Amino acid sequence: MDTEGEFGLDVPEYFFYLLFQAVRRRDAAFEKALAPLDLSLGQWRAISTVRRFGACAMSDLAAFTAVDRTTLTRSVDQLVRRDLMIRTTPATDRRQVHLTLTDQGQGVYDKAVDQLLVFNRDALAGVEGDRQREISRGLATVIRNLSPDSRVAEALIRFEPNLMRG
Repeated sequence: MDTEGEFGLDVPEYFFYLLFQAVRRRDAAFEKALAPLDLSLGQWRAISTVRRFGACAMSDLAAFTAVDRTTLTRSVDQLVRRDLMIRTTPATDRRQVHLTLTDQGQGVYDKAVDQLLVFNRDALAGVEGDRQREISRGLATVIRNLSPDSRVAEALIRFEPNLMRG
């Protein structure tokens, strides 16, 4: 139990409990917001990550979306069928698959990101910018502590896949 009596659980356990609750509730609510665009949350994560990187390998997409490979492959298959994303294979390494957005995928991204920005602003109402930064720095530390590979941790924290390759 919390020695100060503020929380019903020990502070570290309570921190992760609240983090889990916040993420689950945000994901469920944002998935509803994406429904008019016929996007699942997993598909949105794939589109937004590929958009960020320009061209993205499946391994990078899996790492940055934190979506299991089977679900991710299914999501990407659906996005390719809808002509929102293209798969290409470099001639130099046929084992690699790179993903890029189509013009139509960029259009869906533009619509969804507008919703996301409003959604995130509303979710963080009452949490000042300095506090958001402080919490973000704390979460970055937790990621570093939980990652067995410091390069992967820094790549995830900075949202830069090239850091994984050192």
